[in-house]
Amino acid sequence: MGAKGKHKSQQDLTQAISELNKSFSLITDLVQLRDNFVARVKEITTTKYVTVFLMDHDYDRYYPIGKEVNNVSELEGVFFQPGDKLIFWLNVNKTLLNIPQNSEVFSFFTDREKAVLQRIEAVIVYPFVSMNQVKGLVVLGEKESGNYNPDELRLLSILFEQASFAFENSLLYMQQRERASKMYRADRLATLGELAAGAAHEIRNPLTSIRSTIQYLKNRITDREDKSMAEDLINEVDRINDIIQGMLSFAKPVELRIEETDFYQLICQTIRLVNNSAEKKGIKLELDFDSDFKIIFVDTGQIKQVLINILMNAVQAIQKPAGIITISVRGLTSEYKAFDRNIYYLIEIKDNGPGIPQNLLDKVFDPFYTTKQEGTGLGLSITYTIINRHRGDIEIQSELGKGTMVKIKLPGRVTIKNEL
Repeated sequence: MGAKGKHKSQQDLTQAISELNKSFSLITDLVQLRDNFVARVKEITTTKYVTVFLMDHDYDRYYPIGKEVNNVSELEGVFFQPGDKLIFWLNVNKTLLNIPQNSEVFSFFTDREKAVLQRIEAVIVYPFVSMNQVKGLVVLGEKESGNYNPDELRLLSILFEQASFAFENSLLYMQQRERASKMYRADRLATLGELAAGAAHEIRNPLTSIRSTIQYLKNRITDREDKSMAEDLINEVDRINDIIQGMLSFAKPVELRIEETDFYQLICQTIRLVNNSAEKKGIKLELDFDSDFKIIFVDTGQIKQVLINILMNAVQAIQKPAGIITISVRGLTSEYKAFDRNIYYLIEIKDNGPGIPQNLLDKVFDPFYTTKQEGTGLGLSITYTIINRHRGDIEIQSELGKGTMVKIKLPGRVTIKNEL
């Protein structure tokens, strides 16, 4: 009776794994794949918790997929690094780790690694291996009853091996989609830039004549009210001229002047420039500069313009008291050849403002798109162009009611030809 029950359980497990493998090919969304995978693994094994970690190359860390892990609602500190002893062990052995049965291996880990594994109640750790490297890992907690038996672990290993390919394909699909979106955006901005340049030149010539004529008439006007009206007209013409200058800056940016700069000092200077406007609204600016190196080779003036644009957008967006803007900078290594010496900076600027609706996020870099009453809609377009010409990357993430984050990646050294 017991043997028969065991055989039936194993047969059900094999069938469930087969069905789950088939479903992998139908799911491309990473979170949906994780949810499907976790739900089925829990159903198959009656395990309490399943956590999937994947390598995030932006941060050079293995982070859990999703906003909540097991019974841990706060994910601060829940990650692994490529240099961790756990990752080293998984890279060497390329097999699952049963923690209760390998206490000597667990004792080999650092205190931080032990704390993370205990926090997520880890029992089984299995690596996702690709190209002979650990690209991620899945962690199982305790079962509702009993322990993991050898047959169960063998079948789970087959499942996890297939899952690793599914998660890798999902990541590649997501990256390809993002790459295609960025190419489309770049082409769209290039086309709009050409139109903007042509329109700016056509408008600027008659505008100069209009301003000169108004100035001439103003000097001949004696009535104070009429003279004031003429002055208002000149101010409006100057405002139009500023918009045209912005169009030209977007369409045909000035030549990059690459120089060695102390990036920490550059950011501190920018914060001081914005701090007065922030303090008037009761907004606090916080800097977290976490990097062993501080030197960067960029166009200092243009990068400062980028940071001011983003910080001022955040200041203007926050309307509630106790506003806060955090500027986080990390110096990381990268596999990208465009990043000289494999060094790049990751800058994250977060605010606790109202956020941006998801259906509008794709438009924020479009020229002339703005939600401000007096905005030109060129600030972020110019920002995108500057970062792109520095061979960097910029993206915006936002959630209504919770705030916005601008993420920028900049190579430590930019050596490019100016294309004007």
